[in-house]
Amino acid sequence: MSPAALAATELRSLVSLLDDEDPGNLDAVQKRILEVGAPAIPLLEELRENSGPDLASRADALSRRLRFHGLRQEFRELAAAPDPDLEQGAWLIARFGHPDLDYAAYHARLNEMAQQVRRELPPGSGTEPAMQRLNHLLFSVLGFHGNEKRYYDPDNSYLNRVIDNRLGIPVSLSVLYLLLARRLGLPALGVAVPGHFLVGLRLGRNVCYLDAYNGGKLMNLSEVQKTVECGGRVFRPEHMAAAGTRDILIRMLRNLIPIYREQSQADRAEMLSSLVDILR
Repeated sequence: MSPAALAATELRSLVSLLDDEDPGNLDAVQKRILEVGAPAIPLLEELRENSGPDLASRADALSRRLRFHGLRQEFRELAAAPDPDLEQGAWLIARFGHPDLDYAAYHARLNEMAQQVRRELPPGSGTEPAMQRLNHLLFSVLGFHGNEKRYYDPDNSYLNRVIDNRLGIPVSLSVLYLLLARRLGLPALGVAVPGHFLVGLRLGRNVCYLDAYNGGKLMNLSEVQKTVECGGRVFRPEHMAAAGTRDILIRMLRNLIPIYREQSQADRAEMLSSLVDILR
């Protein structure tokens, strides 16, 4: 019988065998469940919710692996594009941590934020007034800022949770800003300086740099250089080049990898590392 033809009662019986303590039997059961694929996920999650710690852990690990199989394929499709879409990539990363993510709802929330900025702009407003209104909305009205108390919380890297909590780390808050700037037609770009991440904004012939982690603080080039050097790092002009979408997504993934390793979740760290390899 093929995996797809496995009857519901047989699949439930198969999943129930995860409580077998014989290593050989358990390995065979796990391999068979992985062969079955996505249809096993609801039963695994039901088992996780209604079992003790050991069995719940087995069910959760298998469910994650099955969900990850589909996610990894979507990453391959994203990476195959000549210019991957930043928003699509950010939602895929968010789905790694939150598999049931309703990305359409969050996409709509970003649209509404951008629309709110538009409503407050006089007709014919240029780049600078639009930037000022966006900054006011994000950092003064909505209060987005860096999560200094829990910097290493994985949710700081997942865009849906950044939006929910209004907290994040430099790259995730910068991605939020970039996605809103794109909706507003603002000439914004990501800038991956050593130890930090900024948004570059072109204002006429000049470029200013916005620190989304620190409440939207605006800096000129010399101030950026001073910030980098005060952090004990060497500043070079090439650090100010625009970061490509692949580099931004890889940075988001690499921020998560050591966090999961520190939390003794090596399987998650390995999955994320494989996504980095796909994007390279």
